[in-house]
Amino acid sequence: MFFNLHDNAVIGYKKLSDADLGRSQTSNQTHIGLYEETLNFITNYQQESSAQLIYESKIYETISLLDPIRTPNGTFRSPKIRMGTLNELQDKKLDSLGKAIRDIASFENTNSWYILWFGLENEELVFILFQEGSTDYNYFIQFLDNLNRGTLTRNSPIFEKIIFYLNTKINTLNFSYISELEILAQTQEFNLLHRINPKRYDIEKAQKLFQKIGKEGEALVNEFLEKEKIAKTIKNFIWVNKNSESGFPFDFEIINNNNQKIYSDAKSTSYKFEQKMIFSSQELKFIQENNNYLIHRVYDLNGEPKLRVCNNIKNISHNFVKNLNNFNQAIENNGLKVNNMKISVPPVLDSLNFNSEIIL
Repeated sequence: MFFNLHDNAVIGYKKLSDADLGRSQTSNQTHIGLYEETLNFITNYQQESSAQLIYESKIYETISLLDPIRTPNGTFRSPKIRMGTLNELQDKKLDSLGKAIRDIASFENTNSWYILWFGLENEELVFILFQEGSTDYNYFIQFLDNLNRGTLTRNSPIFEKIIFYLNTKINTLNFSYISELEILAQTQEFNLLHRINPKRYDIEKAQKLFQKIGKEGEALVNEFLEKEKIAKTIKNFIWVNKNSESGFPFDFEIINNNNQKIYSDAKSTSYKFEQKMIFSSQELKFIQENNNYLIHRVYDLNGEPKLRVCNNIKNISHNFVKNLNNFNQAIENNGLKVNNMKISVPPVLDSLNFNSEIIL
């Protein structure tokens, strides 16, 4: 799973009071209180940090405005979530966590409301908001005597059951964001649709995972070509990146039965076939200059890996290289030139011809 609970995190939970929810007739409380020993795992304790608020099947990206008390030994206790002022939030493009909780709860004033919170290995906070009688409530109440107030540590016999549920929930609901991170890892473009403020930790993790995915995809294509060679569908092939990254604009050199050299690039993803493929402008220039070039599209690497092969990627390179040349000619009088860029290509384009799916 991409998101995992922090090794030293403690799960906290509580029933929200009317004062917490801003419903009290006798209190003007501007915060939601947490309690001791639940956020001590944070190494870089900041009053302002990102937090995911999960309610039912939706994730809200919020700003957590924590107001902790520092103890003499340097730890923190009794944190509270402030609602935040207009000045604090005006440039953030996000609601405060406390305000988002109150806004959601304001639509239903009859049921009791609860929060459960924990921290991820990237030190992002996650809060689950749920009502009495909801799916989340019914799951948690199986293992906890009540949800009024408490904590869970790794020593608890029910900890693993709760963590499995939480990990599954947060990774499932973050699926679109995680798949976008795979594209970001290749392009470095931060125009995400599903997160305003991605964490650097997430980006770095996605980059490491994509390197692993790329190598796994190439290894699967290598196995596929070995079978092709044994079946005498091809004469021979070389995996040019087998021992180290070659830097070439292809991953394999294939010799077909007519002694023609064919280049191939493995484009791999953990996700579905439809996930965009990323090319560099140098790759597309090379494809344009060489008639025989295949794309071995490896996908579903998190499940049952599959393969489809494209034999006409030149349809993309021809259009791109022509327009890139025209653009460079238009700007060269100003001493400018585009040397390299990343291009995303949806594999479902009508102009691309992929063969049928092969289970690897």
